[in-house]
Amino acid sequence: MPNYTYLIIGGGMTADAAVHGIREIDRSGTIGLIGAEPHPPYNRPPLSKGLWKNQRLESIWRKSDDLGVTLHLGRRAKHLDPRNKQVTDDQGSVHAFGKLLLATGVTPRRLPFGAEQIIYFRTLDDYQRLRVLTEGGRRFAIIGGGFIGSEIAAALTMNAREVVMAFPDAGICSRVFPSDAVKFLNDLYRRKGVEVLAGASAERHPGKRLPAQQPPGHLRRGGRGQLSQPRPGPVAACRTRGQCQHHGPHGRPGDGG
Repeated sequence: MPNYTYLIIGGGMTADAAVHGIREIDRSGTIGLIGAEPHPPYNRPPLSKGLWKNQRLESIWRKSDDLGVTLHLGRRAKHLDPRNKQVTDDQGSVHAFGKLLLATGVTPRRLPFGAEQIIYFRTLDDYQRLRVLTEGGRRFAIIGGGFIGSEIAAALTMNAREVVMAFPDAGICSRVFPSDAVKFLNDLYRRKGVEVLAGASAERHPGKRLPAQQPPGHLRRGGRGQLSQPRPGPVAACRTRGQCQHHGPHGRPGDGG
């Protein structure tokens, strides 16, 4: 059973920052990290920005494994025993610790339909899957009008793909920006060719099974009836909370050109 001076549960940017912080004050203490993804910590912002503009994939790695960290990747912590200072992961391995940090982040809410036809865009694997789909797909639906949704819409538009955005709010990033800015963003995205469906939600077709090549739901605006069904293509469900820093469909903040 490994016994770490510091054990971190989570493999994201917060976990990596913690590793660097520990090493600033303790260069010899052992550090273990349990992460659900199969990858070591990496920068997430490029998944919806730079990687769509020819940034090299190798540039996203945060290189925490160079700091003497033992990485347990592709695993999830299942049981915490605080009295004995032990964590058991989903493979049955037990990890003892002196100090423990929970840095697991969040997981997106999932729709009750769609299964593998929907990408809940959050990870490197999600980015790579969407990249592959853009090689053959022409039209994409994005559910969510926050930071990630607007970034992915911009990225797909830059790559000459048709995009429809659907979200229940009044406009893009409306939970953060004032109404005038939200209207500007809605108009900007529409000028760039994005079909913006504000006040819309995704619902399952009642009593029907859609053809395999169709997205498994329809878009509905404010209870007033069914909107146009997107043509064949995947759906990316993008939702986030917190500050929304907007970049226009051509990658520059507030760019209307």
